[in-house]
Amino acid sequence: MDKVREFTEQEVEHYVKKHGLFSADARLNIRNIASGRDDTEGLVNLVYQVEDADTRKTLIFKQVMPYVLALLKHEGVMRPTGKGRTAKEVQAMVLMDVIYQGITPKVYFQDFKQGIICMEDVSHLKNMRFQLADMQQFPDFGIRMGAFLAEMLFFTSDLYLDAQTKWQWEQLFDAQEAKKLLLDLLFQESCALFDTSRTFEKAAQKIHQRIAGNRKLKSLVYDMGTRFYEGKQCICHTDLHTGNIMIAPGEVRLIDCEYGGYSAFFGDLGRIAGSFIVNYVSWLGMPETAYEPRLRMQQYDLAMICGLFDGCLEMLKRLFKKYRPTRPALRKIEPEAYFQSFFCDSVRCAALTAACRTPADWTRPCEIARIKRGDDLGLVQKRALEIAEYTLEHAEEFRGIEDFCQLIWHCAGIDMQSFAAGCR
Repeated sequence: MDKVREFTEQEVEHYVKKHGLFSADARLNIRNIASGRDDTEGLVNLVYQVEDADTRKTLIFKQVMPYVLALLKHEGVMRPTGKGRTAKEVQAMVLMDVIYQGITPKVYFQDFKQGIICMEDVSHLKNMRFQLADMQQFPDFGIRMGAFLAEMLFFTSDLYLDAQTKWQWEQLFDAQEAKKLLLDLLFQESCALFDTSRTFEKAAQKIHQRIAGNRKLKSLVYDMGTRFYEGKQCICHTDLHTGNIMIAPGEVRLIDCEYGGYSAFFGDLGRIAGSFIVNYVSWLGMPETAYEPRLRMQQYDLAMICGLFDGCLEMLKRLFKKYRPTRPALRKIEPEAYFQSFFCDSVRCAALTAACRTPADWTRPCEIARIKRGDDLGLVQKRALEIAEYTLEHAEEFRGIEDFCQLIWHCAGIDMQSFAAGCR
């Protein structure tokens, strides 16, 4: 593995002044914005905020490490990552911003050799995963993100690109490393759905064992993994979840784009939808929180899942209509049929992703980590596993995204849980 030094705060100050990002006499305040966090968000790279104490000018100094910091911190495992992630991140950020202006931070300086990117400071925005855990709602997010994903799908696939251009882009935006990581995490024997060594509470252990022993489900998930790993449908973020989204009312930025590249589209759509399922089921583990606010957040989560899929389909329809006159091949494809071709894989990926984030280990997101009692966590895990089990087996029976959301509600609606508790 190449030796790359993890920059200290003093070295960061010297570096940004040396490269003219701040004047030599600037008084800088430098803060490690990943320190002090009690979950895995922000533990993949070194990230510093640099601020001029006099002018208040700020930027983010990010060092992309050649190994996974989270694994090193929590398990003492030095897992190497591929070379070139810094260049890939910059390329992906620039392209995404061209397709959907303002969706990624602006890049000020890049140093591929040392894995450094200096970029726009978006700390005026908040991490969406933590915002959702604090019951903050952003009503237009689902539709807007669905539309963005549809534009990425259309403009970076063979729907829009000629064969030669797409091949060239595939070489430039290679996502094999990212896909291998996710293959291990979600689609192989080691994923939390099938790994019987993962920590589930007593209430969830029976269904976890049932799923882990289901050869049909394993085969289905492995097949999804093959299509995900081999897929080069369009350029994807590949690590799209609410922990990699900074947000405020009317403003959204995607961060941590270093794994961006050609992949199967259902991965991005499924993983972001899966984040809302995690938030949804997490409220079952928070009985100390007032009933009505929890119920409103669950309703919001379902609205966002519907918005993601509806926004994606509506944008695809618009793009097909706009470009059909100049691209005759589009006349042979109906956008609804094209959308349906990845719908089932997307909802399966969403349910699978959510279930794999609920075990009580260091991989859990903040919504799961905040649950205090083992019995409450067990209920959350059980409901997430039930949603995954049914969705994996019956996704073809859903007539649309509303049917999928109905399943989630029937498995894990707060009012239903309260009713069941009252009957016992």
